[in-house]
Amino acid sequence: AVLKKDPLGDSPKVKLVPSETEKVRGYDKLTGAVLVQHEDNDGDSFHVKAGGRQFELRLYFVDAPEKYLSDRYERQRERVEEQGQDLGGISPEQAVEVGNAAKMFSERELKGKTFTVYTYWEQVYDGDRYYGFVELADGSYLGTKLVESGLARIHTKGPGSRERPVPTPAGKSFHQHRDMLYDLERKAKRGKVGAWSL
Repeated sequence: AVLKKDPLGDSPKVKLVPSETEKVRGYDKLTGAVLVQHEDNDGDSFHVKAGGRQFELRLYFVDAPEKYLSDRYERQRERVEEQGQDLGGISPEQAVEVGNAAKMFSERELKGKTFTVYTYWEQVYDGDRYYGFVELADGSYLGTKLVESGLARIHTKGPGSRERPVPTPAGKSFHQHRDMLYDLERKAKRGKVGAWSL
């Protein structure tokens, strides 16, 4: 293993990563990744085994609706309502339907297959999840396909920060990638696919 620092240079955290990990534009490129079945998996966040470790990955840029409505946590219900509003003003119950469809979509794309993860181990809200991109065998990105299928909104952060954005693994700038997602979202709306069909 080798020591690796955050490519943004503003984090004192040091991580141990396998030395065979390939570097691409500051990301660790983890080939041969596989999906790990877990009850917390959903459309945009799931457990994977890659690079000699198991971790929970959260996709950059996209946010699929939650897969349930909580009776105990008001904030969770508010989040689902917000997700529904951003996906064409659908009801919270419809948003949950879309969230479950997104979970099934991601599982169908990943289960029993190998894929590539790009990450530089940026933590989600200092939790146990790490942001990243998933590249499928055909070269497409899972997050892009979720938006294209009307199963996720363009909402969460991209790599880096507003002040110091990091290009995507393919070399697109933060803004180029986000604009491409907005174009796909407009097409999904016009085509009435996924949430946009409700």
